[in-house]
Amino acid sequence: MPILRPKTPSRKQGLDRPWEAGDSIPVPEAVHQDGESAWALWNEVAQQHDRRFADTAPMTRPPGMTPEDAAWAPTLPPPGTAAALKPQRRKEPEPLFTLEAAMLVARRNNRVCPRPQRWDEFTAMLPVRKTLRGVQPPPAAATGAAWAVTPPLTKRLCFREQIEWAERAGALECIMAFMQSLPEEEWLHMGES
Repeated sequence: MPILRPKTPSRKQGLDRPWEAGDSIPVPEAVHQDGESAWALWNEVAQQHDRRFADTAPMTRPPGMTPEDAAWAPTLPPPGTAAALKPQRRKEPEPLFTLEAAMLVARRNNRVCPRPQRWDEFTAMLPVRKTLRGVQPPPAAATGAAWAVTPPLTKRLCFREQIEWAERAGALECIMAFMQSLPEEEWLHMGES
């Protein structure tokens, strides 16, 4: 009768054994076995896919238009589409003056605002705004008793607010003419009182 001995646990090898502290991290061995035939097969499949699509044809352009002009030409929707049937809005004319141009005039030579009497004339030129609750007057000038206690930077901001008001109201041209007609001594400059 054979003698049965208890089996001693054998140490598992490779990736099947549990990781223990101090062991290196197990990494499977990767073997790459495809060669030139796999690459050739890939190229053949890619070419079959590309053959399903037609070559891109150049777009036609009006006679006499160079390729460079065609690149920047305005486009129109195709005839018969909803966008083509929509009436075209007329472009509004460009304003003669912009807010940036007005601010350049207002700040030239480190200007703050017009002197009090001229600033009151400027404020009188600003139109009122009609609202649902009535009319809204333009921003007030820092003249009268406020002139002596208002710092120059605050006066400049107040004057800027009035220029922005005029721009929104469409009165920028008349106030630009007024500002350009003022001699330099009629302006308050930074550092003056």
